[in-house]
Amino acid sequence: MLRSNLPNAVFCIILVALVLSPSILSAHAVTPTYLPAVTTGQFAQYKALKYSCQSFGTSLNDTTYDATQIVRVSGSSVTLQLISIYKNGTGAHTGALVNVATGASNVTAFSQNTGDYFLLAGGLVALDKIWDTPSARTFNKTITEMVVGSLRNVNFLNFTVPGSYMGISYSQSFNFAFDQSSGFLIEISSSLRTTIPRILELDFAIGMVDNNVWGSAHMPDFDLSADPTSINATASTSGDSTITLHRLNGFSAIVSLTATTSSNVISCSVSPNSLPMGGSDMSTLSCRGSPGTYSVMVEGNGGYSRHSTPITVTVSAPQKPAQPSSTLSMPLIYGGIGIAVVVAALVAFLFLRRRPSSAVVGLGDGSTPATQVQILTPI
Repeated sequence: MLRSNLPNAVFCIILVALVLSPSILSAHAVTPTYLPAVTTGQFAQYKALKYSCQSFGTSLNDTTYDATQIVRVSGSSVTLQLISIYKNGTGAHTGALVNVATGASNVTAFSQNTGDYFLLAGGLVALDKIWDTPSARTFNKTITEMVVGSLRNVNFLNFTVPGSYMGISYSQSFNFAFDQSSGFLIEISSSLRTTIPRILELDFAIGMVDNNVWGSAHMPDFDLSADPTSINATASTSGDSTITLHRLNGFSAIVSLTATTSSNVISCSVSPNSLPMGGSDMSTLSCRGSPGTYSVMVEGNGGYSRHSTPITVTVSAPQKPAQPSSTLSMPLIYGGIGIAVVVAALVAFLFLRRRPSSAVVGLGDGSTPATQVQILTPI
């Protein structure tokens, strides 16, 4: 919704709230049993058949589908989840606590005293009041119609309300249809016109398109998977896992991804962290941190539904680089010693085997023995 359209949209909603307020509804004294006829997990899916709120040329129509899901039933009270998926791919949900006996609801988006038109008591028929309160209107008729592929008894509530807002008079008609057995809303249509032409025109119709009460519908949803589910990393390098989004039963909303770790000494990121319809529906989880083993949870938020997938991350200490040796290796030492021994032995052998050279000097005649002086010649 554009910001410039917001005041016109609020104006439309306020007018709807005024005519739907239980305080202005007329009464009939009929007191059937007002109890829910639904069970936890049942839901009905709706689509806008027509929606326009025209004021100064403004038109609003941004919803792809809506759903009403039963969360809990207790006595005459029912806890609902009201779900919307918008055309821009975003989704939203609102919890509602409604009472099918009184019409009371904690949803105050329309006014401070909004009645419950999401779900009525089961088993009501024509001329029964829609709630067991003095101000409640009565059903106009009950007929059999084909609804979501089956013949159903349908209760109708039709009325027109005149009024004024900020000095502008208007007349608005409402047409409701409810499944008689379950009390689920089947369709609502409305038309509003003011006494000043083209100042404000409101027309909308919302109809049930599927359910799991008598139909075979499944709530559009998604799940996530990780591959691998256990990754390894080091303090200097990251470990990665591929996160895959699986869309189920026509789920079309954008899913936002976040990663939550079991410790703040590990850091994980998801990229991309937003998966729109029509994309690859795949993302990459990257983690790094201090040595240890950690749990990481990747959660996907689809607007009204959240799902997650766990991953185990093991971070190892980085390997130390090899240090150069400060001493000679033992084989080298022993080899050097061996070579030295061989060389020494060879030198000694050559020295001992060398024959000496000598000189004889005669000091007298031949009859006198000569004295021999041996002069060693150095090697």
